[in-house]
Amino acid sequence: MAQKKNPILMIILIFFLIEISLVFFSKGFNKEMQLGFDKGKFVFRNIESEYNLQHKITEEFQIDEYYKQSGEEPSIYGSNHLYNFFKKVFGQNSAMGTFQLLRMLLLVDILLLFLAILIKKRLLERPSQPQILFEVTYSALEQFVIETLGKEKVNYTPYIVTLFIFIWISNMIGMVPIPGFIEPTRNLNVPLGLGVFAVAIVHITAIKVKGFWGHLKNYVNPVKNPLFLLDIIGEFSKVVSISFRLFGNILGGAIIILVVSSLVSYVVFPVGLTLFFGVFVGTIQAFVFTMLALTYIGVEITE
Repeated sequence: MAQKKNPILMIILIFFLIEISLVFFSKGFNKEMQLGFDKGKFVFRNIESEYNLQHKITEEFQIDEYYKQSGEEPSIYGSNHLYNFFKKVFGQNSAMGTFQLLRMLLLVDILLLFLAILIKKRLLERPSQPQILFEVTYSALEQFVIETLGKEKVNYTPYIVTLFIFIWISNMIGMVPIPGFIEPTRNLNVPLGLGVFAVAIVHITAIKVKGFWGHLKNYVNPVKNPLFLLDIIGEFSKVVSISFRLFGNILGGAIIILVVSSLVSYVVFPVGLTLFFGVFVGTIQAFVFTMLALTYIGVEITE
């Protein structure tokens, strides 16, 4: 009886053979394979490649500095008018980077709204696999909220779920193989904004539970708390800690993937590194950030 072949194993084998062929035909890492159309003609050839890793890192992570050094005039999807608008509003030193960040945040927001509408319209008594996945995620985070804040504060679950999903999508979207797609969380402004917002929610919650003066006296009462200045500094350190943890892990992972990919000239793409830093680390960091925000709320309202 013939043994049934595993389609996944067959796909991996074909992929491996293609990669080996690319290495063979590239004839060294100082050349680049050109496959496509050139002046209306289909071409399949090797061309000399001058690759500078430092320039690539600058282009990837400091795009405005790259254009400043190269002297090139950036074109945003062929619209110089749009680039000039961003240059007038944000200045030449941050126009392109700001545009990239705002574009990715808009895409993440649109994707979140699309998922919310889709899930709401397609809620079934016999749930589909995506609905099961969402319900499991929501139930797990809801349980964390109940255990940390108590059943009477279960209304914080939507905030915690939204925070987790937003950060997770922001960490994952950089894996989409489209030029210009970056993780918004590798830009310090996004984690810092999330950190400030999370700590603000902490103090708003504490004021609701304890009252304004009841919460404020914990920080401005030298008699009962002579080290109140350290507590005030500690609140600022929460923002720094929660923000830089997310920023550093996502940015570090992106740099490692870029460097390793450059070492192999993108011929054998480090899929394992992408899965680890993109999926695993991205998910863990989204969960850690969310749990820290929840923990900060729990500490304030139980003191």
